[in-house]
Amino acid sequence: MQQYRVVIVGSGAAGFSAADWLAKFGVKNIAVVTEGVRCGTSRNAGSDKQTYYKLSFTRADSAEQMAAELASGGGMHRDTALIEAVNSVRCFLRLVEYGVPFPTDELGRFIGYQTDHDTSARGTSAGPLTSQYRTEALERKVRENPDIHILDRTTVIRVVTAHSRAVGVVCLSPSADGGAELFPIAADNVILATGGAAGVYADSAYPLSQSGALGLAIDAGCTMNNLTEWQYGIASKKVRWNLSGSYQQVIPSYYSTDRDGTRRDFLADWFGSASEMCSAIFLKGYQWPFDSAKIEGSSRIDLAVSRETKAGRRVWIDFRENPAGFDFDSLSAQAREYLERADALGKTPFERLMRLNPQAAAFYKSRGIDLAAEPLEVAVCAQHMNGGAAVDGNWQTRVANLFAVGEAAGTFGVYRPGGSALNSTQVGGLRAAEYIALHSARGDGNGTVLENALEEERSYVERCIRKPAAPQTDFAGEMSRCASHCRVYEEIAALYERLARQAAARYYAVPDGSFDSIRRLYRYRDTLTAQTALCRTFLHALPATGSRGGAVFYRGGKIVPEDRRFREKAIETAGDAVAFEDLRPAPDTSYNFERTWRRYRESHGCRGIDLE
Repeated sequence: MQQYRVVIVGSGAAGFSAADWLAKFGVKNIAVVTEGVRCGTSRNAGSDKQTYYKLSFTRADSAEQMAAELASGGGMHRDTALIEAVNSVRCFLRLVEYGVPFPTDELGRFIGYQTDHDTSARGTSAGPLTSQYRTEALERKVRENPDIHILDRTTVIRVVTAHSRAVGVVCLSPSADGGAELFPIAADNVILATGGAAGVYADSAYPLSQSGALGLAIDAGCTMNNLTEWQYGIASKKVRWNLSGSYQQVIPSYYSTDRDGTRRDFLADWFGSASEMCSAIFLKGYQWPFDSAKIEGSSRIDLAVSRETKAGRRVWIDFRENPAGFDFDSLSAQAREYLERADALGKTPFERLMRLNPQAAAFYKSRGIDLAAEPLEVAVCAQHMNGGAAVDGNWQTRVANLFAVGEAAGTFGVYRPGGSALNSTQVGGLRAAEYIALHSARGDGNGTVLENALEEERSYVERCIRKPAAPQTDFAGEMSRCASHCRVYEEIAALYERLARQAAARYYAVPDGSFDSIRRLYRYRDTLTAQTALCRTFLHALPATGSRGGAVFYRGGKIVPEDRRFREKAIETAGDAVAFEDLRPAPDTSYNFERTWRRYRESHGCRGIDLE
């Protein structure tokens, strides 16, 4: 049986970050287990100008100020916010040293800009592929280290626990004859870096290569945090890509088509005038995620788009023509002045985009779509899960020796500044790695537990092939229809009953014993587990919290307004129980240098001066 000090599940920015930090702290015998090194959100997702959020280098700033803005949206533990702020520069500069091309001015300062829910120009960007660049840079460093082993084309199907402690994983990989091979790996520590629950929704900006594995954490006994909190926004469908920032600021036209191709300029129904509509489209660039607090403002666009798609119509954004009634002089002062300062005054949205951000157009052309020649089909899509596994200040879950980093960790609340998720992947990996290096003891004696788990999974697969109990019914479309940015209590309740019955069936039809079939079986089961947990949480929590953040909540045909008192709570889901818990406070940051230095030397094993 293979034995590792640490098994990291996932090979995105969070997973490779954790592996690199572990090696820096002297931990050896590390495995990165991944379905595909080039899969996942970090390597395949982005936007017009993908933001990385960190302490500002160009304005007066402090970790306390950054932490306050990280947590200002509510629902986020204050200690987590402070840890992410304190460590943001350390993690950012490591990426710079690894070759990520974040821009500087002529003085050498790392320049920045103000992103959403931010006041201090903490955002920076290396372009649409910022996340890809950092993932590739981290992978290069990891591959240089002989103590880190990458197990590619290997799917973790179970985190094995004993006495509420992670002791290893059961894996699935292809065998030489095209079948599936199951095998265990013993580990002193397991780090989940599996991203968000990407398969939950049909309308999704997650790349097709990203499946997520929230069910792994749930099945291992982890408590979940803030599963109600998601981020949704307008994205293209053929190429899954967020249409934020520049894509909206150039004010493209929106229209829908029915089955026979008849066009309808539907946005005009939602606004009093063409100038109001065009200004709202521009503002959508700044306020790209759907926001229940802006349904009378720019988020009317999201509601309009979703109404069309729910009616069975296809929605398009077209950069070749201006919206009906477009008049540059009648735009809001904010929109007009922004485009003037950027020297982006072209006659068409495409011309303006080529002036404002040519990389945004070049990205689509590299994927076979010429924005100068064709429109983009769009929908309101799930883009980021703010919730996930509940973790402490070291990103350890409620299951000992089991950590969650990146989007798998439920570290965010109701709102978050744009780009803060990219910082969180790096800080989470740092904190988990440092804790493991300093505190984690080597485990042994769990071979029998792992072998028993392996036999259970083999029996499960054989049972599904031999005598399936239920078809693999897809619920993603229903989730998008009633449980995404527009959540309808009665429809979610009916959906939850179906999900619960399907989950209880446990055994599902499998066409054959091939690797792909067995992998799809486990992916289906994991997604079903996540969907069931989400709907259970929605039904328990939303009647109290009401409409907030990325979702509007309807009950009895009416919008339920937000009760802001619950911004001071975290929503925890443990099995069938859903509860509101007080937020953890930020620690006292005052210190005595000598006392703190002594604690550091003792905890990190630092040698003093040898006086003999």
